Amino acid sequence: MKKLGVLLVVLLFATGITFGQDRGGGDRPSKAIGPGNKGGRTMMTPEQRLEKQTKSLVDELKLNKDQEAKVLAINKKYMDKQTFDFSKMRDATADERTKMMESMQKVQVEKDKEIKAILTASQIKLYDDMLKKREEMRKNFQGRMGGQGGQGQ
Repeated sequence: MKKLGVLLVVLLFATGITFGQDRGGGDRPSKAIGPGNKGGRTMMTPEQRLEKQTKSLVDELKLNKDQEAKVLAINKKYMDKQTFDFSKMRDATADERTKMMESMQKVQVEKDKEIKAILTASQIKLYDDMLKKREEMRKNFQGRMGGQGGQGQ
């Protein structure tokens, strides 16, 4: 009888630990908004991303009102081009993924060029530094994910 009581306590303890953990990975309506989102970060709408991108540049580069309006217009112009369904990439072959990445990078280069055209020389230097940090973060992320993303590691 004593062994049965101990076994029952151990099972209850193990069950409590199991249910007490946040497992993630499931489609939770409170977080999963877009296709392929598995309960990680909340997905922003394109308009929210637009606001965040513009505000980030305004804050980091100390843009004036004229520059802010132009950056907002550029971000709007590229909003549709940069909206991408990453579930397509997951199901694609390596060659298709490479082409998708090249296409996304080409659009980003065009956007960066337009943004640089409205910046002062000191702002361009800050912007280039931001781009370098973004590239380092991308490479670090790819390294953690086993080198996925089309670029050989």
